[in-house]
Amino acid sequence: MLTVPAFVWRGGFFYRAVIIGGAVGVCLAVLALLDSGFWVAGVAVFVIMGVFYGIWMPRRMARYWPAAKQLNGDDRVAVVTAARNGDRIDDPRLVPALVDYHRGMHAAAADARPLRWLFPVVLVVAAATAAWDAVFGSWGNAVASVIYLVALLVEMFWWPKHREQLLANVDQACG
Repeated sequence: MLTVPAFVWRGGFFYRAVIIGGAVGVCLAVLALLDSGFWVAGVAVFVIMGVFYGIWMPRRMARYWPAAKQLNGDDRVAVVTAARNGDRIDDPRLVPALVDYHRGMHAAAADARPLRWLFPVVLVVAAATAAWDAVFGSWGNAVASVIYLVALLVEMFWWPKHREQLLANVDQACG
């Protein structure tokens, strides 16, 4: 929910499933293709992970922000945009949805915190894997490992600050 940009909320469940599942599926499929060198692996990862994330993430989004189903797409986008930017909403009928979105954002952030301890362990494994792949693997192995390592570094060092700023903006928009 924290990583989902406002435009994704424009459509219903199927729209969100296609956008999120497609984006995650493509990213992971490219990594699988680079790592394995087999297009079949890329297609399999695209289908499996795209379908999994395409179903799981919109369901999770709906659970964290149940008031979203009472709004049309433009209203959902307006609420999410205002909240993520820290802007107040002038339309009184959207204020309850903003408050519900605020609750959902904080609940999603709180639910993700217990797993943060795992990132240093995964980072060490990813660094070792990238080094191994750079020396003994193919160029595709090395590139995929470096991309994975960079993504983990972003998750560990950039994302927490950005997440806190997002939550502060949502608090500001609500307060």
